[in-house]
Amino acid sequence: MGSNKELVNFEVLYKRWSGMLHQYALYFVKDEEAAASLVNDLFVQLWFNKTSPDNLKGYLFRAIKNSALNYLKQYKNNSLTLLEQDDLTAISDLSFADEVTSESEQLVFLHFLISKLPERRQLVFKMHRIEGFSYAEIAELLQISVRTVEDHLSKSMQFIYDRSQHLIHRKLTEA
Repeated sequence: MGSNKELVNFEVLYKRWSGMLHQYALYFVKDEEAAASLVNDLFVQLWFNKTSPDNLKGYLFRAIKNSALNYLKQYKNNSLTLLEQDDLTAISDLSFADEVTSESEQLVFLHFLISKLPERRQLVFKMHRIEGFSYAEIAELLQISVRTVEDHLSKSMQFIYDRSQHLIHRKLTEA
């Protein structure tokens, strides 16, 4: 075990980064318990390794991403939940886009559209719109410029807007 000073420094490190690392892990695994477990495992590993990487922040986020991706590979073949099966059924229906009426169907359609975005744009969109990260935080985490984040978000919104026009026009004509 380490000294009292090492323990205090480690607690400060944990308190500073665990929340954001949890959000980052949650983005990938979509499971609160799994995300918390991944973060805790990382800090346990960090405590016992006693090495300090040159770029600690970069190391922490890269390690969480790798752990999350390994977790997803391990559990990739899990059966779909009932909700996921319903979503897939609705999305696979060819007439789905023309028949979106209820709010839950609109959410499924929105998730479907988000899933059609390029991978990097999808990540930026979800980090900002769903997880609440700021442009600067996203830029730092993904090592891209704030302008690139803005570009990804703008193009994402345009993509979603273009593909959901029929919903907007239908609502106006029904009113």
